[in-house]
Amino acid sequence: MRVLAWWNGIDVRKHVVRRAECRGCVRFMKAELEEKSAMFRFFDKLIGPQFKRLRDSMLQPEEFREAKRIAADATKEPVTGEVKP
Repeated sequence: MRVLAWWNGIDVRKHVVRRAECRGCVRFMKAELEEKSAMFRFFDKLIGPQFKRLRDSMLQPEEFREAKRIAADATKEPVTGEVKP
């Protein structure tokens, strides 16, 4: 993902974030890659479901719920401003 992000001129550090912990999050990279890169969309369809199953299998149900809660809480806070490189 990082190579494709670099190739497509994506710098996730420049995204507006709601919390300091969100700076550089791969979710921003993935969202932009889905918009800009046909190659990423191809690989995401090919590998994405298996990767998600593998990732989810490494989490206990309690950890998965906690991660969802933290993500939901992060979206409720006001935007802190644009992050400069």
